[in-house]
Amino acid sequence: MSLAVITGASSGLGAIFADQLAKRGHSLVLAGRDEARLKAVAQHVGQQADVVVGDLGTKKGTDALIAHLGNRDVDVLVNNAGFGTYGPFAEIDTEREQELVAVNVDALVRLTHAVLPQMLQRGRGGILNVASTIAFQPGPYQATYGASKAFVLSLSQALWAETRKSGVTVTALCPGPTRTGFVDALGSDVSHTAIYRRLADPEPVVAAGLKGLDRGRPVVVPGLRNRLTSAFSHLSPGSMSARVTGRMLRPAK
Repeated sequence: MSLAVITGASSGLGAIFADQLAKRGHSLVLAGRDEARLKAVAQHVGQQADVVVGDLGTKKGTDALIAHLGNRDVDVLVNNAGFGTYGPFAEIDTEREQELVAVNVDALVRLTHAVLPQMLQRGRGGILNVASTIAFQPGPYQATYGASKAFVLSLSQALWAETRKSGVTVTALCPGPTRTGFVDALGSDVSHTAIYRRLADPEPVVAAGLKGLDRGRPVVVPGLRNRLTSAFSHLSPGSMSARVTGRMLRPAK
């Protein structure tokens, strides 16, 4: 039975990835910080699933997951773990920002390094990295979060090019604001902003990501509105995109 590894699997997109990959017949490794929630997801999917509890914001947590995988053949890695911060950069807690980079960037790089060589050796496998539409332009008031997702997008596209015709694919999934609990975890009310006023359903996001991985696509942006917005951001000068996004994310006075 092929093996799929999902980080941030205790809720939100991660739990849905677990459900959809289990339905495809994968055995699962579910990683996250909340043991009770991970076990609930494992029970819900009704599939063979290992639960690895740890904080990917720490070296110890990432080491534990890599050690658990050992030399096992990983067919699918979903780098889904991540979180955001919100507010003027100068006012956000420095340690929280450092933790964000550790989870969103460092852990993703280390886990990708851990599984990609054996995928290439076998000539098959897929890595799905969850980025965001904020990756396509600077994100004032979510500066570090946006930069972390721009890193994920750039890395994924580069690895997609490196692994072409190898039987392995790397895909960046770039959803817009989605109903996953991410917004609540920001710690600030962002419902007044144009960005977070409407949240998409998560199930189609996961389905689009897996479909894109199946097809070997480098980037998947679910939803027509998100695709149009991302295209505009890509074609606009960075300074203009930053001003527009800043107006859309500006904190309430």
